[in-house]
Amino acid sequence: VFLLMVIVLGQTKKIFFPDQAKAIYGNRLDGIEKVTIKKDIETDIKAQLSDAKVNKVSYRLSGKTVEVKLTVTTEAIVDEAKAYGNKVLEAFTTEQKAYYDFQIFISCEKESTQFPIIGYKHHNKEALTWTKNRS
Repeated sequence: VFLLMVIVLGQTKKIFFPDQAKAIYGNRLDGIEKVTIKKDIETDIKAQLSDAKVNKVSYRLSGKTVEVKLTVTTEAIVDEAKAYGNKVLEAFTTEQKAYYDFQIFISCEKESTQFPIIGYKHHNKEALTWTKNRS
């Protein structure tokens, strides 16, 4: 009876939790090992923005999404900040831009009516799409 209960519970678990052993992304990350991003990409991003009005840069990779956070000085205007987003993308290869989705969060070092803004680039698109201009 005990052995029968163990078998029945095991089968029941497989029915209700079939992919428990799979990664949380399932098969959405297939091929990611062919399009890797080097660990020191944050240095390349900072180099692209060396002449910009950017105080802080942080980078995070989560699955197929690359998140970059920029903090700009109070002198920066929205159009300049959007150009910084394009400079961030220049740090990545064409293959990386075609595989990964990008989110670029730009905030100001002090509270501003124009910031924060968020740029998003889907892997199938060529350019960033920005949140509504707040000016």
